[in-house]
Amino acid sequence: MNSLKGFGICFLLAATLVAMRELAQVEYALLVLTVILISGSVGIYVASRQRYRRDRRIAGD
Repeated sequence: MNSLKGFGICFLLAATLVAMRELAQVEYALLVLTVILISGSVGIYVASRQRYRRDRRIAGD
């Protein structure tokens, strides 16, 4: 299973490399990717904090 996961990651990286070569505006694509990653990370952090607070409230602390 791990070998298939590793192969999938290598395939994803290769596909990304080919797509980046075809793009005319690589900087714009990297900016969009960065904004998406940061937004996702902030969203996951906020959800984690809300879950932590709800769990503490339910536990009675």
